[in-house]
Amino acid sequence: MDTDKRVYYKRSGNESVSRKPVVLAVDDSITILKTVSDVLRDTCKVYTLPKPEELENVLKRVTPDLFIIDYLMPEINGFDLVPIIRGFDKHKETPIIFLTSEGTLVNVAVAVSLGVTDFMVKPIVPDVLRDRVTKITAKGKG
Repeated sequence: MDTDKRVYYKRSGNESVSRKPVVLAVDDSITILKTVSDVLRDTCKVYTLPKPEELENVLKRVTPDLFIIDYLMPEINGFDLVPIIRGFDKHKETPIIFLTSEGTLVNVAVAVSLGVTDFMVKPIVPDVLRDRVTKITAKGKG
């Protein structure tokens, strides 16, 4: 006769379930997406999207805690993606980091006016990206 040896744990009401923040990185460069994923893999669950025009469909299935978006992409630019993201009620205030090689003052000003949380200029510095993502996602938990 088999006996069930599984042990079931009941959480008390005051325990918090710790989960990794969900990050959606949107960039037409597979290399950049791989780098972002590699840098954040230990601290975040990272989804990557190389085709920004598919963002709306992805947001129907995934609920990121943070977006990392490239500014310059061939089909649609990062500035155009922000209103799409903000068009989802659950993402009205979700943090967005712009990651770009075009770090001009004008681009930074436009990004800030759109409600972008942070702006990073390529090339990616792994420790800086990891630190900024950790700080931004920690604010969302508090």
